[in-house]
Amino acid sequence: MSLQHLRGYYRQSFRLCLIYAGSTGLSVFPLSAQADEYGALPDAPRAAPVSLDATYYLTLVVNGQTDNQVVPVVYRNNAYFVESGVLAKNHVRTDGQQQGLVNISALPGVKATYNAAVQQMVIQVPDDWLPKQDVSSDNLIGYTPAKSSTGLLLNYDAYYTDPHDGTRLVATLLEQRLFSSVGILTNTGTFRESLGSSGNDNGNVQNGYLRYDTFWRYNDEQRLVSYQVGDFVSNSLTWSNSARMAGLRISRNFSVRPDLVTYPLLQYSGTAAVPTTVDLFLNGYKASSNNLNSGPFTLTNVPYINGAGEATVVTTDALGRQISTSVPFYVSNTLLRKGLSDFDLSLGAVRKNYGITSGDYSDAAFSGIYRYGISNFLTLSSHGEATQGLGLGGLGADVAVGHWGTFSVSASQSRASRAPVDSGEIDTDNNNANTNLNVNGVPNNNGMISPSPNSNGDTHEKSGNQYTVGYSYYSNRFSLSALRSSRSPGFQDLSSYTSDTRLSRQADQVTFSTSPFGPSNGTVGIGYYDVEAYDRSHTRLLNLSYSRSLWGQSSMFLSLNKTLGDSGYSAQLQFIVPLDSGASVTAGLQRDSAGNYQEQLSASKTAPTDGGLGWNLAYTGGRDPYQQADATWKTRYATLEGGLYGETGKYTNWADLSGSVVFMANDFFLSDKINDAFIVVDTGNYAGVPVMYENQKQGNTDKNGHLLIPTVSSYYPAKVDIDTLPLPADVVATRVTDNISVRQGSGVVVEFKVKKVLSANITLHNSQGQPLKIGTVVTEQNSQQTTVVGYGGLAYFSNLAPHNMLSIRQEDGAVCRIGFDLNVNSHSIEQVGPLVCRNAPVSGEINEQNP
Repeated sequence: MSLQHLRGYYRQSFRLCLIYAGSTGLSVFPLSAQADEYGALPDAPRAAPVSLDATYYLTLVVNGQTDNQVVPVVYRNNAYFVESGVLAKNHVRTDGQQQGLVNISALPGVKATYNAAVQQMVIQVPDDWLPKQDVSSDNLIGYTPAKSSTGLLLNYDAYYTDPHDGTRLVATLLEQRLFSSVGILTNTGTFRESLGSSGNDNGNVQNGYLRYDTFWRYNDEQRLVSYQVGDFVSNSLTWSNSARMAGLRISRNFSVRPDLVTYPLLQYSGTAAVPTTVDLFLNGYKASSNNLNSGPFTLTNVPYINGAGEATVVTTDALGRQISTSVPFYVSNTLLRKGLSDFDLSLGAVRKNYGITSGDYSDAAFSGIYRYGISNFLTLSSHGEATQGLGLGGLGADVAVGHWGTFSVSASQSRASRAPVDSGEIDTDNNNANTNLNVNGVPNNNGMISPSPNSNGDTHEKSGNQYTVGYSYYSNRFSLSALRSSRSPGFQDLSSYTSDTRLSRQADQVTFSTSPFGPSNGTVGIGYYDVEAYDRSHTRLLNLSYSRSLWGQSSMFLSLNKTLGDSGYSAQLQFIVPLDSGASVTAGLQRDSAGNYQEQLSASKTAPTDGGLGWNLAYTGGRDPYQQADATWKTRYATLEGGLYGETGKYTNWADLSGSVVFMANDFFLSDKINDAFIVVDTGNYAGVPVMYENQKQGNTDKNGHLLIPTVSSYYPAKVDIDTLPLPADVVATRVTDNISVRQGSGVVVEFKVKKVLSANITLHNSQGQPLKIGTVVTEQNSQQTTVVGYGGLAYFSNLAPHNMLSIRQEDGAVCRIGFDLNVNSHSIEQVGPLVCRNAPVSGEINEQNP
């Protein structure tokens, strides 16, 4: 290579080096305009001087997360400085410095690296500096504020019976309900009328009207509180009794917010070093997937589960690396979440002889309960009752025992001014066969005994106590629950003090179920119940059961019941086989404790919920043969049932008619019986519009533009929409869908304004008969709509009147006005024209020139 060639090579190489140095942003310094000419090879290149003071504009990346904002970073004396406000915004703690430049390299626990290739300042901080991410489950359903329109509802259920040897009777259950945004006012009762006696019956039937309940109730969704005035049933704990009262009740009502979970769910906490995807698997099934930033996180967005199981958390970073962690868990729905409270305060009078008389109330009384979640593992509860001559108080606790179930305990004390009534004894016992305690908190009011009054009339003070202890555990493999309640002779509560009923002295119940060979091979259940009554008599029952699925949807059920201490046992074997037609056949064999067998055979089909025919046929053989046949006809407007049952030749005939009448939106509606909430869709007097509820067609609007949807769950956010596709082209709706939540026992009018509009495609020509130029502005003067002319001189307008006036600004600046009429009976887009803009008015056409 010649010397001249070498000079050109080094001159070009030097220029490229300068270009590269400037583009990296590492240093900025003046350069000479031209390089020197070399007569020989130059000296070896030397390193460029390092800049000790420079400003870069970079994005900050903190623990792998960036907001993509470019900020100034000062490089000074081998250190990087950033404004304190910028660092605080990116979760970098500035060691107490509130303003000015902060040396991030000098912060304790912080590591900063400059990445010149991507122009980023990469900062690593301790994980606990980053904000905690709480992936919560409170929005599994979503909250939609509930609404209520104003209206009236009448529910009726008329039942007619004609026994073989008895009185023909008509009994009609009636409910009147007035609802609005301020609550619901409800009254229920039965009207009974005997139609004459037959056979040996004396016709002693209580005729007339019997009132059941009358009350006003309002639910406050924001505070989760329900207010009720009138008749009600007070709430109870698993170790207390409910009381039927009348007065004022203020209580917590979690049902108004189905999106809230009241019990503590599974919580998993961890730390993500970099942005991560977290997948949650419960018992092998994927439950959720979430994207998380770097930093600590708590995962609680799990479905509503109960019992024991195993959770597997899988984290996946941007490079696809996965870490799997499995942890056992136990969720108990008997507990309250930490900080959550539940209460029921009832003040009034205890109601007696309910269902016998319309109004029989005792002295003023009080009943109250309160529960509070101390932690996610401990819930405390309390209960108090008081009336004239009676005071009661008690405390209880529910404790989660790690992953091994829930332990419950309670203690109550009562003091009464009179001893409990007893048959043939004086204050020695205080119980009946009312086993009012169970793990589900549902009173079991069976075997209530009304002893004869105490003839000596003693009215001295008597105290007593009650203790309960229980344990429960639920898992996929087996479930176990046990409960013992024990009472001293003098213990009383409102239910026993204001009536002749007695509380059991002691009650034990243990239930166990398992699938030893897997769920597909059936479930075995064992139950033991021991009740010691007020006279120290014992009722001990042992129950064994086995159920499993067979082929298809068919199933089998076997149960054996043994009363310990008595001879014999009872048993039942049953097979259920669904058919493709929607019907099902049931065949079984039953044995009573005396050793008598009965074969059973039945076939039935449930009436479709949207209307249709249902029926039921049943036969029982053995010593007491029994037959039954009935049919059900369900429509949108009512349900009609009827049939017969009884022994051969001694049948009882019966019939039933039930339904509802609603007045709302200035219209009356007939419907099948409405037990909860409902919706009336209003399409603005336009008939025949298809209505969908939760993507299921409910029908078409009537001549008034209304449709009643009677089967709505209160407080559930449901989707209601209309289908405008089958409607004519000249029919439009301002909106076609809505998410609505309805208050309990109320109805809501959902409006979808559907109306017929006049639309037209108008062809416009100029005075030479040619289509107007594309883009010419056209205005309809009545509606003030403006559009532009398209290809072929076409202009489209909707929402027109029978007579319309167009104002057209032409290319030469002249304004032409043209009037035209539309046919109001047309059901399509009319084709109008061609209309011509002329220099002089012709046949109703008006032309106006600009001045």
